[in-house]
Amino acid sequence: MRVGIITLYRGYNYGTSLQAYALKKYIDSLGYDAQIIWTKENTTAGRDIRIGKIIRIVRRSCFRPKLFKHTFLGYKNSIAAEIPTSIKRRFLEFTQRELQVEGMSMRNLKKFASSEKTVAVVCGSDQIWSAAGANVEPLYFLRFVSREKRVAYAPSFGSSTVPSYNRNLLKKYLEDFPKISIREEQGAKIIEDLIGRTVPVVLDPTLLKKWDDMDEPVSWKDYVVAYFLSEPSENVIKSLKIVEEQYRCKIISFPYKHSAYDGLKNIEYPDVGPKEFVSIIKKAKCVYTDSFHGTAFSINLHVPFWTFSRNYKGVVEQSSRITSLLKMMRLEDQYISDRDIICKEIPQMDFSFSEQQLCNQRNISRDYLINALNM
Repeated sequence: MRVGIITLYRGYNYGTSLQAYALKKYIDSLGYDAQIIWTKENTTAGRDIRIGKIIRIVRRSCFRPKLFKHTFLGYKNSIAAEIPTSIKRRFLEFTQRELQVEGMSMRNLKKFASSEKTVAVVCGSDQIWSAAGANVEPLYFLRFVSREKRVAYAPSFGSSTVPSYNRNLLKKYLEDFPKISIREEQGAKIIEDLIGRTVPVVLDPTLLKKWDDMDEPVSWKDYVVAYFLSEPSENVIKSLKIVEEQYRCKIISFPYKHSAYDGLKNIEYPDVGPKEFVSIIKKAKCVYTDSFHGTAFSINLHVPFWTFSRNYKGVVEQSSRITSLLKMMRLEDQYISDRDIICKEIPQMDFSFSEQQLCNQRNISRDYLINALNM
């Protein structure tokens, strides 16, 4: 009995790789043979560059100046934030060894989905249903799968609103799903607004497990993690300088060497792949981040953290997914939305409520998946 998975799994992003891994492992643990599947075009490449995708983006954005600007800036920022080749290699090794993505022609994808051996195909998690994007990806809405076998587990719209140019298409695609769950409260509101259905909010796959299977050795003892996907603000740097000087901690940063870090004296940039990411977060004294998954792993592994509002540099703002998670865990005080605030201390945090919440939400998420797959 097998289950296909269609999800984001590349782009040299730790959260993206690890959520794909976690969902695959979790569905395996339910007694199925879970397989991540994709089109054979660029299956093993580090970035998702397909002709059909490019054509859709051009068609939908060329006559919409605002959408074109956001799309252009998003890709420009992604390309400009260069990742060392040694780190890229670790990502590709993880994809080949752990994710084992099966690339197929569209004909074979349809054949896989229609087979009696396949009980369902699951799409999720991460921002696969980009509400404000130029590419509403048919694969992420399982358009090649018969309706009764479509299951959505914890996808994210990456936004709290849907622009007018995407409403009709999203509505059409969502109405064709018999089983839908979502990752954030804002996403549930979008679905209710578009198709009038109330759907469950479930956990990101990385929060379904405790990650005891990933315990790589770490070379440092007293260190904090600076994990920023965008250029950190001046006050983030001031907060890190306090850690350097008052707490005498080393700062471990990856995957980007942001120019803002130049004023820090005791900072190191190790080659970190997805497996090393988990262990480095787990053993840190504190995590400083602007990332959803940096926040999620800190909560899951009981590591003190500060989450800062991200500098999106003109692209669509996506903080709702972080604030939704923090609200659920009653950890809103760890979110720094004011760029004038300096964090002067490593927080002393009590994770007892968040752990209780995680246990409750894991049960809800498990029940949803079991029922959705037991068609």
